Amino acid sequence: MSFVLILTPLLLFIATLLFLVPVLGRLFRQCHVSDVTPEWLENFSPVTYRPMEYLLADEDFDFLVRQPGFEASLSKKLRKDRLRIFRQYLNRLISDFNRLHVYARYLIAKSKDGQDYSALLGRLIWLRFRFSFTVLRVEASLALSYFGFQPRVVHVAISQLSEMNGYLNAITAA
Repeated sequence: MSFVLILTPLLLFIATLLFLVPVLGRLFRQCHVSDVTPEWLENFSPVTYRPMEYLLADEDFDFLVRQPGFEASLSKKLRKDRLRIFRQYLNRLISDFNRLHVYARYLIAKSKDGQDYSALLGRLIWLRFRFSFTVLRVEASLALSYFGFQPRVVHVAISQLSEMNGYLNAITAA
């Protein structure tokens, strides 16, 4: 009995580490200012991430179930494919957030206009913390989506990416 009491927390700790390490690795992957080119900035738009909100929507799977000749394997394949696409979107979203964050900090650091950016830096740090927490929530809900649950917090990550873009626009306008 005591062996189970010792083994269970240890297994939970290991599972948590296996979950957190890759996510934190992507969240805090080094990004360089040279990764942000004028062309990339010009073409960047948080709107490109809106399809993420619908990739795993129940409506598409419900529609598929109602079709004549439906096979469960089709639904499983569709879900698997969409999960893969969702993960690609999420990785790009994280990368884009990191780029914007690094570039905003860079612009503040090289600014010589005499403005006090301490309040803005505080908001950037707080946004980074909130975004990291949101990504962890998205990853947890993504893990649950393999059991049929729909990730519902992705819209928060997209809005935080938009917020980061807004801060960058405010810095470049100043």
